[in-house]
Amino acid sequence: TTLVRTGPGSEPEEKCCFLPCIRRREDQGPFLTPEEEERLFEEQVENNQGFDINFEEFSCVFNYVPVDFDENYYFKDTDTTRGVIDRLSRDSLGLYNERMGKGYEFVEVIKANTHPTGTAAHIFYITFRAKEPPDDQPKDFQARVCYFCYTSNKYHSCELKPEKKDTIN
Repeated sequence: TTLVRTGPGSEPEEKCCFLPCIRRREDQGPFLTPEEEERLFEEQVENNQGFDINFEEFSCVFNYVPVDFDENYYFKDTDTTRGVIDRLSRDSLGLYNERMGKGYEFVEVIKANTHPTGTAAHIFYITFRAKEPPDDQPKDFQARVCYFCYTSNKYHSCELKPEKKDTIN
């Protein structure tokens, strides 16, 4: 995990579309040191493999960020963020159906995070919903896809989202 240490008001000057949606306000808790935030962030990434990160808990900027479907800073002029994430979800589901002998139908994208790789690729952690006739009960899926700008994408995984485990205090 890469930690970018910035205090309130010292965000990078260049336009960075994702900062406002992941940074909490200066007066919001939890009030953690950058080291504590990094430890908490790494714990969330490890526990959820990059899919379910509560970005509102952090004032520091890390190398995983939520995808804003209305911004198009990742893709060529002909692609939109919303369109690409939708297509990656559908393709992932198609591969899952093929592998598992299922017939799930895509419903909607719920959310996505990305982990820039420092190359012409981004790894997307996508959570989406699909249903399988005749039951038609929607189920959540998680897909990890490496999106390449100029070559074929690599579909690493697509699985039903694991049920949350209850913790006993």
